Amino acid sequence: MHALTHPPSLAQPVAPDAIASAVVNAAGQAAPIDLLSLVFDTLQALVAHDSASDERSTTIPSTPGQRKLGAWIADTMRSFGAAVEIDAHGNVLGALPGSGAGAKAPPIAMMAHLDTARGTVATPALRRVAGWRGDRVPYTDNAAMQVDIATYPSLAAFCGQTLVHGEGRAPFGLDDKLGLTEILTLGAWLAAEGGDRPPLLLIARPDEEIGCMAAVEGLSEALRDRGVRLGWTIDGIAPFEINVENFDAAMVRVSLPEATMTAAATMGAAADVPLRTGLRLSIGGVNTHGATAKAEGHRPATRLAAELLGALDAAGLGPEFVAPCAFGSDSERDCDGVLDLGVAASAPADAEARVAACAEAIIAPHRPRGASLGLLSFEGGGGWRMSHAVTAALRLVRDVLADPTVLPVAAEDSDGRQGYSQPFRILPIDGGVRLDVRLRDFDPALLDQRAATVAARCPAGAGFERVDQYINMGPQLRGVSALIEWPEAAARRLGLPTVVQPIRGGTGVDPFLSRGVAIGNLGTGYFAPESEKELTSLEMAAAHVRWLAALIAIAATAGAEASPSVAQP
Repeated sequence: MHALTHPPSLAQPVAPDAIASAVVNAAGQAAPIDLLSLVFDTLQALVAHDSASDERSTTIPSTPGQRKLGAWIADTMRSFGAAVEIDAHGNVLGALPGSGAGAKAPPIAMMAHLDTARGTVATPALRRVAGWRGDRVPYTDNAAMQVDIATYPSLAAFCGQTLVHGEGRAPFGLDDKLGLTEILTLGAWLAAEGGDRPPLLLIARPDEEIGCMAAVEGLSEALRDRGVRLGWTIDGIAPFEINVENFDAAMVRVSLPEATMTAAATMGAAADVPLRTGLRLSIGGVNTHGATAKAEGHRPATRLAAELLGALDAAGLGPEFVAPCAFGSDSERDCDGVLDLGVAASAPADAEARVAACAEAIIAPHRPRGASLGLLSFEGGGGWRMSHAVTAALRLVRDVLADPTVLPVAAEDSDGRQGYSQPFRILPIDGGVRLDVRLRDFDPALLDQRAATVAARCPAGAGFERVDQYINMGPQLRGVSALIEWPEAAARRLGLPTVVQPIRGGTGVDPFLSRGVAIGNLGTGYFAPESEKELTSLEMAAAHVRWLAALIAIAATAGAEASPSVAQP
């Protein structure tokens, strides 16, 4: 087994000539299909569907849009000759028979998820920039956002290519519709090219974003029964990355009832203090996936609001003069939120102006990456009352992020093999609020320590609940060398670099591993997952299709190595 390297986060950009040469085959002949056009048309068709999943749903799939998209995918698979099945949970399975030297080889599975994260929007018209030179990406709906190579050096991997992006107001779903695009284009490529290949199962699965393992229990049994012992999810971010390890994951929910959050616990703010003014701050954070939070400068509204309270304390305004009345994270974008502040009648005459100045000072450094601030005032305080629960929640955010026992803490301060503890969302509940903290680590003992650290910081009267989400696939895949060696060999054939690194997230493969089906993960080649900044290029996606095709050719002749042993926990 190869040692896992420290993730470069695209610090080693792929040379443009390597991408260009990968779009033609190893003999230098033109591709049997127009890869660039097919990639764009397929991606455009996929992102025009709304298939965001919903963690509040009790159905599988959790949203009807996933079934509609699954039907479109099934028709596309049939168009290039696949035999298609759709199971009761909406998994779409397209089977291509083996051919040539691979006709009797063990079957291989390639999988992507058809759902997208909450807040993703259907986008009927993607934008293209031909021959992009690294200058500012022209997002039509977000002129303040600065996305260029100077701000994000990792974008050098796309220089000189045909950039594809959205409008800049919301993510359009490259996670994982780019993976779906590459799988579907691969199927068309293989049907047109012929050649050696093992029996191949191309799969689109639902509800991966919400961690619904029940959605693929039946699928994992079906793959086992078909003799599949090896496969990959096509769900990575970096170009040509190979992953056989991922985070252990949990979430902590801290309930903070108003009745038990005393004035002493919130540094003396009185709930019934007469208010002169109510201030409503609409805080737009910097939206990123936790995997890329450090490189992209992530900032959630929870942290920005907690920093504002600290700034008000330092300015002598809080909590006796200015204190929270309410806070709520956005239902679609956790990184955004609305903070209501009450200004006491006894506050200094310039308190409102000083609050606005403090808020602007906190938001301004993050504006080029997408942060925003809206400020409204309500004379007479609008009937609001100071909230001990909200004050306690924001002070808990501050205390968790400042805890020295587990470093780093925030997702935006963590990369490589470092975990994080992210207080990412505050929601209203009956009689108070709830703070949700996302916990991630590669070491289960450190994950436990992170949970214990949050518990130790909770004020008296708070409720504490831990929910475990998924486990690291690394220990079970330790003996499956083909998951790394075959993709590396395929990339060498095309003159492409690979990097073996852990996933700073998960791919929902636990049910497959428990049934003896070894599933690794491969990159798709894009920037800013689950963010309004997300983009890729046609050449990058086409090169990944060629990479997958070369991998399939290797699997056709690899023989017994395609029957690995998955270790059981």
